[in-house]
Parts: sequence; structure tokens; C-alpha cells
Amino acid sequence: MNEKLQESAQYLKCCSNIELEAFKLYETFAKKINQPESSFVLGLAYDSLKCAKITQGILSHLDASELENATCKKNLTELAAETSTLSRKILKINNLNYQVSVEILKELVQMEDLLSDVYASYLQSSIPKMIADENSGVVFVNSASLKKILETFLEQKAKHRDLLFEIKYCIEAKQADLVRQVTPIVQYQNPDAWIRDSTLHAFTSSPAKTSTEL
Repeated sequence: MNEKLQESAQYLKCCSNIELEAFKLYETFAKKINQPESSFVLGLAYDSLKCAKITQGILSHLDASELENATCKKNLTELAAETSTLSRKILKINNLNYQVSVEILKELVQMEDLLSDVYASYLQSSIPKMIADENSGVVFVNSASLKKILETFLEQKAKHRDLLFEIKYCIEAKQADLVRQVTPIVQYQNPDAWIRDSTLHAFTSSPAKTSTEL
């Protein structure tokens, strides 16, 4: 495996590691909140796990020994670590109240945006073709099909973002009913405003795009 190919394979492996951490994070959060929101979050968890498993399948035909001690790029290492740290923080919380749940949802949106940036950067490079060429003799995958897989991952991240908004709105609606306050027009005039007010600051990086209107 040449140096460029090894670097590109390492990048994919790091993406898989992040997706596995995202699965654990979503699974942990799902166990802390009520239905039906819990089921939606669990669905996001298994989407992340599916991405990780697909990526592992692509990499399984490469030389595993050269990937064993792979060194991830700093931004990928930090994203995986921050995702894991947030998961551990949530695990330690005995009772997630409304405010904390919304704060966590803000962080999850940022995580999905950061993952979108990771996959978008990968797609814009020549790396997918290199991976596809290396796999062509042992598995049915070419440059076009690999790019399609990665584009599907990107589309999934956008859907995750939308669903996180919906979960946030559901939780807000329940809270509004609880305190007998009905202010949806004021709250939802700028649906992205709540993202920028997170106090958890779990993710230090800023996604390239975080202000897309729904």
C-alpha cells in the first residue's frame, strides 16, 4: 500500500471510529429521554452504526496491518474524542431535564454538521478513486459506487439534522404544555438560533455550515 493510499484508508478508518462513537452517544442519550423521542434518537444511533459497518467493510479488503496503528488527522481525532467525552457526560446524568436535553440536542446538531464537513472534504478529493482502484480486484466497488456511498452518508447527516430539530420541537412543546405557556411563533421564527446558544461546548471545531434554514 503506497503512502497516499494508506493515508486515504486511515482517513476512512477514522471516519468509522467517529461513527462508532456517535452510535454510543446517541444510544446513551436515547436511554435518558422519554418516548417517542427516545425511539427517534435510537434510530439515529443505528444509522451511525450502519455507516461505521459499511466503511469497515470497504476497508476490510485492504492490508489490516498497515491500518492497525493508523494515525488520524488532528481534527478527526478531536471529533472522536469530543463525541466520546459527551457520551460519558450524559451517562453520568441521572435526570435529564428540559434545559439539559435541549443543550445536548444543540451539540448533536453540531456533531452532525462536523461529520458532514468530514465526508464533504473526502468526496472533493481524489481519495475515493484510490480506494476503489485498490478494492477493484476483490470486491465489486468502483469510484462511482464509492462516491455514491459517501454521498448517501452526507444525505443521511442532513436528515439527522432535520430530525434533531423535530425532536427539539417535540421536547419544547411538551415543556410548553407543562408550564402552560404557548409561544411557538416567537420560538420558531429563527429555528437555528438555539444552536448558537449551547453552553455545553462539547465540540471545539466549528462546522463549515451551521445556519441552513429548515
